[in-house]
Amino acid sequence: MERNREHHAASRQQRSQPEEVIEQPGGRLYVPPCQAACPLSEDIQRNNAMISMLPLDIDKAREQILRIGDEIYEKNPFFLLCSYICGLCEKQCNYKDKTGAIRRRSVVGFIGEHYGHRLDSKPAFPTPTGEKVAVIGGGPSGLMCAYFLAQKGYRLTLMERSFHLGGALRYIPQYRLPRHVLSSVTHNLLRIARIQLRLGVGMGDGGKTIDNLENEGYRAIYIATGTPSPRPLTYEEETVIRSDLEGVAYGMGLLFGVNHGDVPPGLYRGRRVIVIGGGNVAFDVARTARRLEGDVTVLCLENEDKSSKDGIPADVEEIEGATQEGIDIVYSRGVAEVVSEEGSFKKLRLVRCTSVFDDDGRFNPRFDPNDVTYLEGDVLLIAIGQGPERTFFQHEGLLNDKGRLDVDPLTLMSNRRKGVFIGGDARRIGFAMEAMSDGLAAAESIDRYITGEDLKAGRGKEFERAAIPNSSSYKAQPPLSWAPVDERLNFEPYEKPFTLEEVVEEARRCLSCGPCLGCKGCVALNLQPEIREIQLSRDRCSGCGICVGLCPYDAIGWDESGEKRVASIDTLKCKRCGVCVAACPSGAISIEDELPQSVEGVCASL
Repeated sequence: MERNREHHAASRQQRSQPEEVIEQPGGRLYVPPCQAACPLSEDIQRNNAMISMLPLDIDKAREQILRIGDEIYEKNPFFLLCSYICGLCEKQCNYKDKTGAIRRRSVVGFIGEHYGHRLDSKPAFPTPTGEKVAVIGGGPSGLMCAYFLAQKGYRLTLMERSFHLGGALRYIPQYRLPRHVLSSVTHNLLRIARIQLRLGVGMGDGGKTIDNLENEGYRAIYIATGTPSPRPLTYEEETVIRSDLEGVAYGMGLLFGVNHGDVPPGLYRGRRVIVIGGGNVAFDVARTARRLEGDVTVLCLENEDKSSKDGIPADVEEIEGATQEGIDIVYSRGVAEVVSEEGSFKKLRLVRCTSVFDDDGRFNPRFDPNDVTYLEGDVLLIAIGQGPERTFFQHEGLLNDKGRLDVDPLTLMSNRRKGVFIGGDARRIGFAMEAMSDGLAAAESIDRYITGEDLKAGRGKEFERAAIPNSSSYKAQPPLSWAPVDERLNFEPYEKPFTLEEVVEEARRCLSCGPCLGCKGCVALNLQPEIREIQLSRDRCSGCGICVGLCPYDAIGWDESGEKRVASIDTLKCKRCGVCVAACPSGAISIEDELPQSVEGVCASL
C-alpha cells in the first residue's frame, strides 16, 4: 500500500511539471513574455498561479510558500538576490502598457523572506565523483556554472582573485542588497554543491595559466572574471582627465569601500559631488554619495526621455528615488574638459550631446561644441562602465585579430582553444541575471563537451510571446511602498515588503498569458489531475461566431476547409476557462473533466 501511494505521488508530481509548448509552424517556444524576458526562463506564470491560491493565514500558507521557493530555487539558486536587484521580466510584462507590470520582484521578495532560513538546512549534493572542472571567477556567472555542474556530479574548483565571493554583486549598496542575504546565498550554494573554493587565486601576471590548470587534470575551464577595469572618461576619443588629479575617483571604488566598511560616515559633508554616468551603477554611486551627506549632481550624455534611443538607461525607480533624495540630474551633456587648479579638480566644461547612438545602434556620441556650460564641484566620481582585463586573454591567445574575445555565442566555448569556455560580463556587459544565464549555458556546454555530445543540438530556440488577454478593464498596479526620504538616507533597505494579503492580490492580478501546459499550476495544487482537452463538434457547430467574439484569449477562429464554416480552437492559447462552453447555443464545445462526477459526489454526501 505504501509503495502504491509513493508511486501515485511520483506520478502526480510528474504530471504537474511544466511542458515545452512548441508553436507551429514556426517551431518557436510559446511562452508568456515574462518568461521569455527572464534569462533563466523561470516559470513565472506558474509561480503566480500557485501564490494566488495561498491561504491568507501565514501559518497555513507556510508549507506552500516553501514549496514555491523550492521550485524557484531549482531553476535559480540566486532567486533571493534577484528579488532585490532584478526585474527584467517586469520590463516585458504584457501588463506594462496597461496599468503597470506585475511586480515580480516584490512577489518573489515575499517568498524569499520566508524561504531564506531553509537554505541552511537544504541537503548537499552527493559526493562528486566525476571529472574535474575549474571555474575562474566567484561572481554570479561562475557560481551558477559551478552549481549546475556539481549537480551533475562533476568535481568543481572555484578560483577567485579576491577574498570575497559575489563579484559585481559585492558593489551593490546595502540599501538595495543586504550583505547578510548575499553571504547566506553564496555560502550555502558552495555548501550544497560541495564546491572547493580557492580565494586569492589570480590568473596571468604571475598567477595561474590555462596550461597550469590543464596539467592539474581539469577537463574543462570556465572563465567568468567579470569587468574589473574602469573605463576612462573620453571626449572625441581623447582621454580628458589625469589619473593623479585630486578629488577625482572611480565610483566603483566608492561602492566597494562603503560595503567593506572602509569609508567614514559623512565623508562628503559640505562638498559638491558630481557623478558621471546614466546607468543604474551611476545612480548607486550618486545615492551612496548622498548618504555620505554630499550635495550630489548626476551628469549624463543621455536625455530624460526613456522611450528615445538616446534615453537614460537607469531604471525609473532609481531616477525617482534619486530625485526624491535631492539629487540633481543634468541630461544631454558631455565632458569636454576637466578644469583643475593646483592639482585639484575644480570644474567641468560641458558641451551639449546631440546624440548618443548612431543609426546602427552603436555608441557613437555627437556633440555641439558651441553649446557650452560649466559645472563646478569638489569631488568627481566616474561611473561610465567597466571592461574586462585584456592582458590575460591576450596572453592566453583567446582574442581574435581585432582584439576581441573569440567565443561561440551559443556554446560559449572559445574558438581559439577547446575546453575553454568564457562568459558573464567578461564576454558581454549586462545584468546579473544575464551573467547567470551564461553560467547555466556554460554548464550545459561543458557537460556535453566532456561526455562527447554535440554542443549545439537542440539549443538556441526562439520564443513566441503570448499576447495579452482581452479585457474591458485591467487591475491597477500597486504602488511601491518606500520609507520617507528623511528616514532612508542611510544604508538600510527602504522598500517595504509585501504582506501576505498584498502578495496574493498581486499574484491574482497576473493574466496568465502563456499556455496551460507550460504552467500546470492548477495541477501542482491538485485542483485537477491534468490539463483537460477541449473538444469542438464540427457537426454541432452552427458557425454563429459567438465563441469567436467572446474568447478573451483569441484562441478561437474560423475553419473554412470543410463544407461549412465552423469554429476552430487553438489549444495552445486556450485556457479552458469555459466561457465558450457556457455560451455555445448548440452545445458544440465541451471540456473533458470530472465536474459531473464531482457534483454527483457532493450531492450524494448531502
